[in-house]
Amino acid sequence: MLARPIKLQALSGHYSTEDAINSTLKERATGISGRRHVCLFVSELFLYGFVMPPVSFLLDIFGANTLFAADDSAGALRSVVVEGSEKRRAILILGMHRSGTSALTRTVNLLGAATPQTLMGATSGNLRGHWESKPIVDLNDEILAACGHRWYSRRPIAVSPSEVVRANGMWQRLRDTLESEFDGASTVVLKDPRISRLVPLYREALAEAGYGVEALLTLRNPLEVAQSLARRDDMEPRRALGVWMRYTLDAERGTRGLPRALVVYEDLLADWRGTTDRMKQQLGGHWPEMTPEVAATIDEFLTPTLRHHTIEVPKSGLGRTAIAGLLYRDFARRLVERPSATPGLLAVALAECSLRAGRASSGRVPAPA
Repeated sequence: MLARPIKLQALSGHYSTEDAINSTLKERATGISGRRHVCLFVSELFLYGFVMPPVSFLLDIFGANTLFAADDSAGALRSVVVEGSEKRRAILILGMHRSGTSALTRTVNLLGAATPQTLMGATSGNLRGHWESKPIVDLNDEILAACGHRWYSRRPIAVSPSEVVRANGMWQRLRDTLESEFDGASTVVLKDPRISRLVPLYREALAEAGYGVEALLTLRNPLEVAQSLARRDDMEPRRALGVWMRYTLDAERGTRGLPRALVVYEDLLADWRGTTDRMKQQLGGHWPEMTPEVAATIDEFLTPTLRHHTIEVPKSGLGRTAIAGLLYRDFARRLVERPSATPGLLAVALAECSLRAGRASSGRVPAPA
């Protein structure tokens, strides 16, 4: 029998109410131990009409939030690098497809980070370039397939990608590809949205190659992402929102403990100078002095025409659209100014529940992007 459900007024969009609910959840979590208590506590997040998820899901929620795990904020400025190696910087650009990752990658490149040598060409869906490595994209598709997934999968990856890569003889290929694509550059920027689902693998591979790993999380209004995917891939909106939630959750979870910053796409287009100044301060490290020529190039590149869809984030309701909106607002509010923080349990739990409860989709299966 379900415990008494909490009224989820947080989806009204009032931050004070969201904070009150998260505070209540934290209080009830104090002293909780054992699977039975975990079930009783988390069940209060679900309204009548939701199917009670299995214990494994409930324990996943506990492991995904620092209310119930060690706080990573104290180690958030640590770079991961193999002892004794010459330290280099690898900046991962993470986030869902169509979220502005290409724009952010090119901006970071102009600010001083080297891109891969074998870049994908521009396409009708991205006329200013993808700024990502074709060999790495192809390899990531193979890795995801070996893990039982594709780029648009919404299920959690239940296996260790690192173990799968090693078992399938792809580890050296990954190392060789990284080396050949960056050719020893001291500061590199690596972007493929698929890496959002493979962060632990890339943390390990880049550390073994002697890189200190940093992360930039890209966040865009999920409804605009869904609209863009519908136009490019004919993807059904509910499915697109689900993929957006999975990428967003996995990217945040996988980068805990790394130097990181969260960049909201709308902020990048509206004020790239202020946005990148905050980003550089949060990541730390050395950044070359920006010349007038570089600033002019970024001004020319980051124009409002890059944002083809402008949709208001929903502030009410309990469907997937509202849950995605809640997760977006929660990330933006908590992580922009304090990237070592973690999202609220309410937003994470509702997103995971929506993903577990709605895997079926009527949208067509798109071609790899």
